[in-house]
Amino acid sequence: MKLLKNRYWIVLTGAIIVFGGLWGFNLYREHAIRAYFRHYVPPPVVVATSDVRSFRWWRVIRTVGSVQAVQTVALSPDLSGQVTGIFFHSGQFVRRGTRLLGLNDAQEQATLHSLEATVLLDQLQYQRQKTLLRGNLTARSSYDTARAAYLSAQADAASEKAVIANMQVVAPFSGRLGIRLVNLGQYLTAGTAITTLTRVAPLYVSFHLPEQDIDRLYPGQVVRLSLPAYPGRFFYGQVAVINPTVNSTTRLIHVLARFKNTHEWLKPGMFGRLMVRSRHRVRVTAIPRIAVSYSLYGDTVWVVDPPPAGKKFSKNLLPTVRQLFVKPGLSHGEWVAITHGLAPGMEVVTQGQTKLHKGNQIRINNQIRVVPQPGSRP
Repeated sequence: MKLLKNRYWIVLTGAIIVFGGLWGFNLYREHAIRAYFRHYVPPPVVVATSDVRSFRWWRVIRTVGSVQAVQTVALSPDLSGQVTGIFFHSGQFVRRGTRLLGLNDAQEQATLHSLEATVLLDQLQYQRQKTLLRGNLTARSSYDTARAAYLSAQADAASEKAVIANMQVVAPFSGRLGIRLVNLGQYLTAGTAITTLTRVAPLYVSFHLPEQDIDRLYPGQVVRLSLPAYPGRFFYGQVAVINPTVNSTTRLIHVLARFKNTHEWLKPGMFGRLMVRSRHRVRVTAIPRIAVSYSLYGDTVWVVDPPPAGKKFSKNLLPTVRQLFVKPGLSHGEWVAITHGLAPGMEVVTQGQTKLHKGNQIRINNQIRVVPQPGSRP
């Protein structure tokens, strides 16, 4: 019995020692963790930065537009007939007046020869009556009849020549032809399209702007065009036509910009983005676009604050960061203007923003940059 009691106290004492040790160890561990984090300073975050700059920018208007030809037409014969001659190839460049297609005009040619013979006969009769009238050897009415017959024959011959001319298709202006739509020997009715003719140089780019921008437009204004078909390439033209009226439904004004298109890179129907430069420059505060974090709650940047100069051991302190809400404005290339929130001379973080928290110490490394140099201008 006494042995059982001793075993009981031995087991109880051992359990108290074990659980007490565990409880004490946990208390010590929690105390050590609190002490560590109480004095813990996170390592500085390595970031790249850029200065907030002041620039003078041209105020620009950005919009989209489509390329359209100054002149384009679907060519077709005025009369019906069988195709006896095709004198062009698809895609060929032709000059104004070039003969493109001929219809069978054999019957009309025969009729014209007959009418020309009648003209010669009536001319002889007219000349004879004119000579006789000078000598008072014929009546005035006979002279008038001969003269009218001669003029009528001339008119009939001219009419037949016009019919023969209408059986030919010629280029009304210089330009580039489209795809041929007819074949030799085919019978065409009047108005059947045989191909298209487009004046390829110069070209217009058509676009629309809100009526609020009408005071920024003027003829000769520089316009820059970029196309998805030619990435990285820009085309420059000038405002040629400003519609004198504003659309009463959309409140937009229609504008045409003229492009030389010397190398024929622009094709009618292409879609592109336009930048219209105004006549005045504005002073802006700008930072690299990559420094701005865009979100639904507002656009922000990380601003670098230098260490306090009056603190003890300030030479060993590192700069810190804080987040500011900003209002972006105009943009030029890799730079964006900030209309509210920043001032020239401040410094913003351009790389490493995702690792930052408010008050983080940072270490600046600008050796590898993916943003424009601070001294560069857009």
